[in-house]
Amino acid sequence: MIGRAPAWLRAHDPELAATRRAARTALVMPALFALCGQGFGSPTMATFAAFASFAMLLLVEFTGPMVQRLRAHLGLAVVWGVLICVGTLVARETWLAVTATVVVAFLILFSGVVSSVLAGASTALLLAFVLPVTTPTSLSQLPERLAGAGCAAVAALFAISLLWPRPAADPLSAPASRVCRAVAAQLHADAARLARGPHAPSGGDCHAAADEAAAAADDLRRAFDGTLYRPTGLSVGSRALVRLVDELTWLCSIVADSVTPREDPPPCDRAAHSVRRAAAETLDRAADLLDAPGDPPDALRAALEDLRSAMNDMERSATTRLPTHQPPPGTESAVSAFLGTLDLSFRAQELGFATLQIAENVALSAAAERRSWPERLLGHEPGSMSAPLAAASERAAAHLQRHSVWLHNSLRGALGLARRSPSRTWRVSSTRSGCFSGPCRYCAPTPSTRGRRRCAPWAERSRVR
Repeated sequence: MIGRAPAWLRAHDPELAATRRAARTALVMPALFALCGQGFGSPTMATFAAFASFAMLLLVEFTGPMVQRLRAHLGLAVVWGVLICVGTLVARETWLAVTATVVVAFLILFSGVVSSVLAGASTALLLAFVLPVTTPTSLSQLPERLAGAGCAAVAALFAISLLWPRPAADPLSAPASRVCRAVAAQLHADAARLARGPHAPSGGDCHAAADEAAAAADDLRRAFDGTLYRPTGLSVGSRALVRLVDELTWLCSIVADSVTPREDPPPCDRAAHSVRRAAAETLDRAADLLDAPGDPPDALRAALEDLRSAMNDMERSATTRLPTHQPPPGTESAVSAFLGTLDLSFRAQELGFATLQIAENVALSAAAERRSWPERLLGHEPGSMSAPLAAASERAAAHLQRHSVWLHNSLRGALGLARRSPSRTWRVSSTRSGCFSGPCRYCAPTPSTRGRRRCAPWAERSRVR
């Protein structure tokens, strides 16, 4: 049974993303709880350190380069501190706590429409406000609450960078890159054989290259379909890679249909050879950018221009070669011979269009990965003419309509939290100083508590109104 555990885990969590987050949380959260509770002697600090580490390590995982992830976690820690202050201030009055919960919860939930960063962090941010607003206490406990969240933030920064760090690349980037290189190798082989050069590959070599491309495409589809949830994030770059899976599958089907026969290939227009070579070069440059998204896309842009130029030349060549004279009776029609050569040109045109789509998506994904952290936070689209803040405002305003599903869900969530959170708040006894919120006027030392303070009418005062 134990021996099957790794295989079961790999089958349900191939990239071990959930396992990584759970393992880090299992190590950091109990350690912080023990350090703050036993080492620093503060139950309040221990509680907030435990919940904050739970939220920052398990409920959210930012993507991108390590520097971007550290900045995102630092921003999350700052917002946690602000929400703890607001929740502590409004928790002492029920009506104020209910009103603030509606407003804050709605803003957190609705802000997810702006960017994938805010959408992914919404649950962690809700916990940052719900925890203090449901445990009313005096303002003297606020520094301990902030200290606990601060300890969790520092521990989270070290954990995500040192304890089994998440790979910077998307899990689909490597398989997609292999498909691009395999298809490029097949196109190079097909173009060389159709050109009938002295060193042209044989039909068996072309079919072997086609088999490698098909195997790479199967690996990509298996990586995408082999998880219960989609193996990418919600960012612009991740969504481009999701589209790239379908486009590469489409390209592989085109290449499989256009592979040259094992016997002598049919005559082909020279311009169609150029389109195949240009498409192969574009796919190679796209694979380079998938392997290193931080590199400049100049080489891919140049390859795209060459491919467009080759496709335009092929269209003009096919037009000028149209037969215009009526053949004499009883002879083979020149039109039939011409149409026989057009099949490879049509296939080359189809290959060119598919390659253009793939290259544009790869360029978009790489541009999204090169965005700054403020642009990621505001969901700024690469190449957009609007400023990041203006684009985020327009996106949010577009959903402030009566028929917006996102608006409806945000309102439901905010009202549900406001109805349940402040109305049922319980005091938790402390192992050191009596009430969770500190000593009160009912606390009195008793012989049975050996000097520790404990609320005398505890049962009557357990519910805070």
